Amino acid sequence: MQNNNCASVLKSAVQINKPEYMFLKKNSQKKKKLKKKWFRSNLYTLIVIFMLVLLALLSFCIALIGYHNFTKYFTNEYNDSVLKTAVTASYLVDGSRIPYYMEHGKDSEDYQETEYLLTRLCNSEGMSVIYVMTISDDYKMTTSVFNCLNDESTYTKWELGYQVKTSDVEYEKAYRKMYEEGLESATVVRIENLNSGKPHVTALVPLKDENGKVTGILHVQRYVTELNSIRRKYLNQLGVTAVILMLFSALVAAIFLRKEVVDPIKKISQEAERFAKDNSRNPKGVGAEISHVREISSLACSIDKMEYDTLKYVEDITNMTKESERIGTELNVASNIQLGLLPSDFPAFPDKPEFEIYASMTPAKEVGGDFYDFFLIDDDHLAFLIADVSDKGIGAAFFMAIAKTIIKTRALTGASPAEILAAADSIISKKNPAGMFVTVWLAVLNLKTGHVVACNAGHDYPAILQRKGQEGFVIEKTDHGPPVAFLPDMTFPNLEFDLRPGDRLFLYTDGLNEAKSVSGERFGVQRILDVLNEHTEDNEENTLKAMEKAVRTFSGEEPQFDDMTMLGLTYKGRTE
Repeated sequence: MQNNNCASVLKSAVQINKPEYMFLKKNSQKKKKLKKKWFRSNLYTLIVIFMLVLLALLSFCIALIGYHNFTKYFTNEYNDSVLKTAVTASYLVDGSRIPYYMEHGKDSEDYQETEYLLTRLCNSEGMSVIYVMTISDDYKMTTSVFNCLNDESTYTKWELGYQVKTSDVEYEKAYRKMYEEGLESATVVRIENLNSGKPHVTALVPLKDENGKVTGILHVQRYVTELNSIRRKYLNQLGVTAVILMLFSALVAAIFLRKEVVDPIKKISQEAERFAKDNSRNPKGVGAEISHVREISSLACSIDKMEYDTLKYVEDITNMTKESERIGTELNVASNIQLGLLPSDFPAFPDKPEFEIYASMTPAKEVGGDFYDFFLIDDDHLAFLIADVSDKGIGAAFFMAIAKTIIKTRALTGASPAEILAAADSIISKKNPAGMFVTVWLAVLNLKTGHVVACNAGHDYPAILQRKGQEGFVIEKTDHGPPVAFLPDMTFPNLEFDLRPGDRLFLYTDGLNEAKSVSGERFGVQRILDVLNEHTEDNEENTLKAMEKAVRTFSGEEPQFDDMTMLGLTYKGRTE
């Protein structure tokens, strides 16, 4: 009851907040749509905007560089003109007479004449003021000797002997170098931080007496008001020109982009959408002539080729699928035929209590190269064998059928296993263009006595369980010959031993002991013996099925890479 109340409260809370939630959700979706719309602006608009921004940045950089260089060049021109005027003016002033001018300047005719000449020079060269100052020992105070103003100057004329503090650190440094280091000229540029003063350039030249001693400093000053007006005019002209060029460039670029980029890309996009929808080829194609831009032309050709290749690929896949289905059907028939060649009815000989036999084959592909066989040569002799062809698949299956037929045909003549395999080797080696071979373990069992005559043609050694004097299955290495059809005209040795009632044989191909786990470890002979020894009292069918289960558990997800064939035989003897 309490849980139901909690559920109803939560439900009502959700219903109360639902309108607010829907409002927030709609706003969120609206914002997302706006973002998508912004980021999905068409290519044409983006490129034009990008070009305008790029041209604006370029114009700004050009203006900035031009402004800087123009200011530097114009300032240098001012410096040169002022300095030349200062040098000229220095020839008009006799440096050795400055001490005299300080005492008798107003009454001296040459002082008045020099002042007149300096004033004329100031007006003729467009300078704002030319003045001569004596400098104190600490370079911080100056005393006026000459002060010649331009007729249009707004300065107040300094009288002879007027003292004023050194106006700037740069002046002080220049004075010090001229008095102490012999500096011949200097210029001071003052354009910014002038309070109410006008921007100007001042040239300084030392005046000396006949002994080379500096007696005063001649200053020539010029307003640089023209600099600001000219720079402003330069920026205005540059700005107008840049705007015109930007608009013209944007127009040309827009026309070019629409014709050679945007419209062709739209056509290519439309063709791609059409192909994805209709899955049919456009007989005219997009064509390389759609644009003069190489990349877009190449893209158009790629679209045409993609359509052709895709349709061709679909056609090929369709044909391959049909062919694969046909081959699959044929392989299934071949697999059934191959399995039909092997004994598969168990118990195999219900009327023969002398022995029990069971065998199985699991091919790695649809058809395999392993095979086994067992058959009665007569009432008292059983032939049984296991073999492994040197390959897998269809070719190995054909080779297996031939080898099996030859071996069985020869065995029914009553020949020994060595003679049987030698005959098979001779027949197969003569016509073996593929160079294939087969390993075989073949035996003939005397059902009366338990005597076995066997021959090993390069095959794995079998496991044997002998009840008398032996606790479990073992594998013994014995003499063997080469594989059948490996080399022509080879000899094969016979091997003889006896089985007592209850003794067992286990034959297998290397697909069993070489089966791999996911980590790459092999199943190995020791695991084969362990499984066999766990099932010494079972019948042959249960023993082989236990072996199959052990291999599957060991391999896990690792796919089978080789055919796996097993044959088990128990000799029971006759009970006459």
